[in-house]
Amino acid sequence: MIHPAAAPPLGEAHKALCNLFSAQMKLGLDLLTTIAGLPGCCLPKLPVPMSRHARACCSRAGCCEIPAPCWVPQPLGECVSHVCPCRTACIRLVVTNCDATSSRVINVEATGKHAKVSPAQLVLEPLERGTVEVCTTVPGEAEPGSKLESVVRIHGCRDYYLRWTVSVGTIGFDSRHEIEVEDCPDLVHHWYDHFYCRRSCRHVQTPAGTPSHA
Repeated sequence: MIHPAAAPPLGEAHKALCNLFSAQMKLGLDLLTTIAGLPGCCLPKLPVPMSRHARACCSRAGCCEIPAPCWVPQPLGECVSHVCPCRTACIRLVVTNCDATSSRVINVEATGKHAKVSPAQLVLEPLERGTVEVCTTVPGEAEPGSKLESVVRIHGCRDYYLRWTVSVGTIGFDSRHEIEVEDCPDLVHHWYDHFYCRRSCRHVQTPAGTPSHA
């Protein structure tokens, strides 16, 4: 019989139970991510300015991080896909032309000999949304534990890039992630902006047959 004075406090027992439950939940999520390539493995490290992700970050964390300067491509974060040999990993880019007055040409490219982009170009009318898929099929001879790395670049009103890693495992189904890209002119001046940054689009490729000022 345990003497009441020697019994652990109820609060400590409750804390230990919560820790055990949290560890089991994390283990289960990690296992599902590895097997099925769930979207939870997309980890945006720095939100794109003026996007919904940035506004959500502002509301939660107070926006302590300063975005990348205007002259470099804007980071979309990193994504890791887990698939086995002969399977395919894809990233679905949902691009929105936030401009209310101008049509826009969006060009997408990806590094890596196994990465394929379809279509490589979108023509979006004002406020229109389009989809581009970037897919990588893992070769059958790929070794488990190896990685296929790509940099996906989007050229529109602004330039963006996404770091994408396809991790080769012994098990895993086809994988597909979805990334939203809001291609908008940054018309809001912030305290961290450089004085020579243009507030409108840095470069715009207009569709054939449209006026050059559009």
